[in-house]
Amino acid sequence: MKILYILNSGEPGGMEVHVLDLVKGMKQGGNEVYVWCKSGAISEWYKDAGAYVVNMDIKSDIDLGYIFSLARFVRQYKIQILHAHELKAVANTLLAGFLSGVKVCVTHTHTPISEWKINSLKRNLNLFGYRLIVNFLSSAEISLTESRKNIKIAEGISKKKLYVIGNGIDIEKFSAQLNISNNKKKEFLKRVFNTEEAFLFGFVARMTEEKGHRILVEAFSKLFSRHSINEDIFLVLAGGGKLEDAIREHVETLGLSNKVFVTGVFDEKDKYYYYSILDAFVFPTLAEGFGIVLIEAMASSLPIISSDLGVLQEVGDGTVLFFETGSSDDLAEKMYDLYIRRDKLENLGLSAKERVKDLYSMEKFVSNYENLYAGLLDRGGK
Repeated sequence: MKILYILNSGEPGGMEVHVLDLVKGMKQGGNEVYVWCKSGAISEWYKDAGAYVVNMDIKSDIDLGYIFSLARFVRQYKIQILHAHELKAVANTLLAGFLSGVKVCVTHTHTPISEWKINSLKRNLNLFGYRLIVNFLSSAEISLTESRKNIKIAEGISKKKLYVIGNGIDIEKFSAQLNISNNKKKEFLKRVFNTEEAFLFGFVARMTEEKGHRILVEAFSKLFSRHSINEDIFLVLAGGGKLEDAIREHVETLGLSNKVFVTGVFDEKDKYYYYSILDAFVFPTLAEGFGIVLIEAMASSLPIISSDLGVLQEVGDGTVLFFETGSSDDLAEKMYDLYIRRDKLENLGLSAKERVKDLYSMEKFVSNYENLYAGLLDRGGK
């Protein structure tokens, strides 16, 4: 199969990792893989994984130059399958696919549009446009879980267009990388916090509005103001992004500069290091399509506290502790509860890792997409 992945991004994030996993899996299956994306770090990821990469930027909601260029590319390289990710890429790809006559167009907006933290009028306009173009021109719209599927149905996406395929993780590779990073916690504590023994809460994510970093910082502050804690407890925020400066300022305003470490942007390989030094993972996200970092934390056997979004409850089930989404008060109490019970939570982390092995293996992820693509081609894209 000749498969072209389209995304309007150039920087690392969950969706970009998802596409990387697809590129690697499809290449290993003997398929020809192409990617259109912005220039940036992820462009090099896809090249290293063996994809033919074209750096293109979608300049407007409907970019006619982009659409005509993409249609020409599809015809020239005899692309059989277009797979677009997120709203702007989906809209322009479906129009290019229509012009080029390609048989199969797969679409995927990872977080349902109705959950986007944007102006309600703009959200409703996006919903209307997405529903219209997907129902008319897409061969299949992906949902990462059953709960996401139900939300997309409520948004007006045709039920017959929707296919549920969860994210995947290479659990053996992930565990091997974690082992390489082992025994680094004491060195980290000494270097960053000038101590050798402490409990580390942490969060690994790009710093954007929907990820909830501010709520986590506020909860961490309340953890100390409401409870008498004499031991050393610190918070690691691993990642950078457009809100990095604002989060650093918030940490300083709350008087937590000696308790919270913000890493800034780091290489993809360094994420294993941060997972390996943590004692507990906190996922305070406000909106999520699936939460790839959740299954990474589960694969790390960490005790986890997560927002109680439906999709995250579906992914974590009984292996994750949940707090009321958006409530720093509830999160502070859940962090305290986890800390005082920390010696009794080992089995929770081990159960989380087993759940990832059973449900979210990379083999299952790749196989599900190969079967979807082949089935759609056999049916002429219908």
